[in-house]
Amino acid sequence: MLWPCFCCGTVEFTEQRIEQHRWSVFRYIAVGMIVFAVVSLTVSPILGLMAGVVVAVGAKANFKQWGNWSAGKEGEVAVTEALRFLPNEYVLLNDLMLPNGRGNVDHLVIGPNGIFVIETKNYSGYVKCWGDQWYVNRREIGSLSKQAKRNAMAIRNTLDMVFKDHSTRIPFVNALLVFTNRNGRLNLKRPTIPVLRSSDLVRFIAGYNATKANSFASSELTRRS
Repeated sequence: MLWPCFCCGTVEFTEQRIEQHRWSVFRYIAVGMIVFAVVSLTVSPILGLMAGVVVAVGAKANFKQWGNWSAGKEGEVAVTEALRFLPNEYVLLNDLMLPNGRGNVDHLVIGPNGIFVIETKNYSGYVKCWGDQWYVNRREIGSLSKQAKRNAMAIRNTLDMVFKDHSTRIPFVNALLVFTNRNGRLNLKRPTIPVLRSSDLVRFIAGYNATKANSFASSELTRRS
């Protein structure tokens, strides 16, 4: 059984974002209550209520982001639990910050048959893919597959820098996209990377054949994402 580990000194990116948006919501609500009290006492209760509501509405975007990041964290925990069933020769690193603060990698798996960068999504709605174009509930979103491929390329470039003075051949870094929510419906057409349910992840990684890996060029990632 594989046991997950965390890279020393790594900041837990997802937890940071959850805390950031949660406290933003609390601040907006607190300011709204103060504005309501002050305007109600100095002008009129009705205007105070209106002013307080206007300020509190500013918390809406942060509240939505708080919910999104919290759902994402649930998905990451589900994938971590699933990956525990990989054999002992695999190593799992969770929530790695990319160089220069350019986001994070949800999961990095290193094993005898390759390196795998896993992007986790916990969407509950209707998800459609056409190549590198992605839609959730029929609304186009940023490309999930390009996001995963950029993360894989960032890991590969980092490894190249670490081992540049050694005659070490760095293997291809595989980008995987994993959906964890059982209520999510997937409609996949020509995805450019493997797209899996969390229940299929261990079987896919353990049975992966590195000699049949598909590669992608950096030019693919410069188009709209």
